[in-house]
Order: sequence, then structure tokens, then C-alpha cells
Amino acid sequence: MSHSRNASDASDLSETISEPESVISFNENVYFNMQNATVFTATYVGQARQTIEQLATNENRWITTPPSVHDVDASRVLDAMLRNARGTGGETSERYTACAICACPEIHDQVNLARTWFMYLLWPFTAGTHRSSDLNSEQATPTIDDTYDSLVSASTERRSRFRTDVNRRDGYRCVVSGLWDGPHVPAGLDQGYVTLNGAHIMKRAVGVFTMDRAHTAAATWNIIRHYSGMSEETIQNMERLVDDPSNGMMLQHDIHDIFDKLKIYLEQTEQENEYVVKEVGSRAWLHRELLGKTITFRNHDAPTRNLPLPNPHFIALHAGISRILHMSGASEVFAQILDKYDGAAGGNVGNLKSNGDPVHQLSSMMSALFIHDSLIT
Repeated sequence: MSHSRNASDASDLSETISEPESVISFNENVYFNMQNATVFTATYVGQARQTIEQLATNENRWITTPPSVHDVDASRVLDAMLRNARGTGGETSERYTACAICACPEIHDQVNLARTWFMYLLWPFTAGTHRSSDLNSEQATPTIDDTYDSLVSASTERRSRFRTDVNRRDGYRCVVSGLWDGPHVPAGLDQGYVTLNGAHIMKRAVGVFTMDRAHTAAATWNIIRHYSGMSEETIQNMERLVDDPSNGMMLQHDIHDIFDKLKIYLEQTEQENEYVVKEVGSRAWLHRELLGKTITFRNHDAPTRNLPLPNPHFIALHAGISRILHMSGASEVFAQILDKYDGAAGGNVGNLKSNGDPVHQLSSMMSALFIHDSLIT
């Protein structure tokens, strides 16, 4: 579907938060409503749903993307965020999401909110699976403090210890398929050699930023903090926790790949540390016998070592983002942008590093595609 575009479209894509003063004012309105104990969360949710329903019928509801790439329906983004909020971060997350939507009285405000979540929440999670290997190996999720003034790389020692600790904790087996890590297959067991991967739940690419673009990480982690239900202490310690066993699980290569690409996720049951394997969409991302399987995390290395189990907030956020990407249509749009840029760049999509900033990377891709299409049309 084609929608009107103008010369400012490309430049508008690079910054989804217009002015600091407007951001501060918007956040103050959201936080004020969240703190208003006289209004029930269900009331805000009802109002937000009405806003989304009205937006869904408005012809100006689209988030503009490059030509030949599907525009993003802002109403679908807001709807997916609201529908998955409680499951991701509990009532507080649902209240935050509903209040944010209610704080946008005009159509352009609602589209800008959806664009902010599209760029600063959904894209950084997607970018972690598409960036070149040198970025994935060298960058680390930063510590976010009040001044957002530092980016500290995870220590080499901690990163090298990650797989060893997670493997010992998970009993040297893939938590989904049950296959053994090659060197640890019990004698007499008929299993081919499989090398398991230590899969990170929260990727290093989430929130990576450079000194001149600290505001992008601030935006990303501000959304994550309110949407995920994570404590402030956890957010502040993400630089360390990214390579902590609480952020990992052992997976065989093919399952690791689709988990990283947010095609499968774990949904928590009513039991602590117990999850059901789920997938997005109707495509068979996973072997049928593994879909719907219930898995329970426990420390197989106890009592030798007290290794932490996967953080349920990390798993819930991964699950929420997986569902939102699919429900909103954002995953398809991101795939189109990446494929189209790869073609325009002669197959060198991984070379666009954008100073290690995934949000700026997407903006640069979009801007490049606008320029490229204008030259060939």
C-alpha cells in the first residue's frame, strides 16, 4: 500500500524523539497518570483501547518507511504493546503502556509514540541478530546510570566463563531438545556429536551506544525499565549481568538461531522456573515434538556451585518482544529493510556499523534506501 511521502521523511526517521522538552513533558504526564491511585489500571486500558480503535481507522496512522518497504501501521504497534504488556511486566507494565497511549491525544502523537517503540525497543532487539560478527563479539550491553556517561565492555574473563558456567548449570544438555553437549555425552548413549551454544537471553546489541548518541540508549532502557518490570538495580547492572548465567541457557545450534531471531520463546507457567516452548506465527520454526514442551530450569551443578537460574524478567521480555514483533508486523518490515539495504549495498549489509548504535543503524539504512531509490527511479 502506498502512502504520501515528502522530502523531510528521511531526516525525520533519524530522530524519533523530537525535542528534550517535549520528552520530559510527555514522561511527566505518563508518570503522573501512573501515580494517580484514583484511576484503576483497567480504566486506562479501556481508554487506550478506544484510542487504538480510532487510530486504526485513520488514514494518517502510518509510520513511513523507504519505498518498496511496507509502511508500519502505528495502531498495530500500540495494540501489540498493550496486549503483551501484562504478560511481559505485570500490571505495572500494562499501566505504563496504557498511560503512555492515553497521554497522546492527537493522531500524530500516537504515531510518534508507536514510532518511538518501533525504533527504540523493537529494532534494538532485532538488530542483535543481524549485525556483523565483529560487532557481536566486541560490543557489550552498557551500564546505564543517571548521566548515561559510560560504556563499559564486559571483561574477557567473564565472557569466556559464561558458556562454561551455563553448561554446568544446565547439565551439559540443550534445555529444549535434551541433546547432550558433545564432550559430555554419557558412555553408551547413541547420540551424534553436538556442540551446544551458550545462548544469551538479553543480547549485547540491546542498548549499545556511543558517547555522542547516549540518548538512544537512554530511550531504549527507559522503555525497557517500565515495560519489563525489571528492578532499577537490574537495569544498572546489565553490563555485568549480560554475561551472567542468569542471562543464559544451553541450546543446540538450530534452536539457538531461531531463539535469537525471536521466532520461538519461553512462556512461564504458574510454577517457578517452569516454561512452555512457544513459537510465533504459523510457520514451523521448531520440530513439532518440541513445540509446547514444558521445561524446568534447575542448577545441575548444585551443591558444588550456586549458579543462578535464568532471570524470569529476561525470559518474559524476550517472549514479549517476540510476540509484539509478530503481532505488529514489525518483524516483516525489519526483514524487508534489511533485505532491501543488503541489495542496495551490494550484499554488504553487515558493513554498516553506525558507530555501534543499532537505532542509528536503522535510521541510516532507511535514509540510504530513500536516497538509493531516488537515484534509480
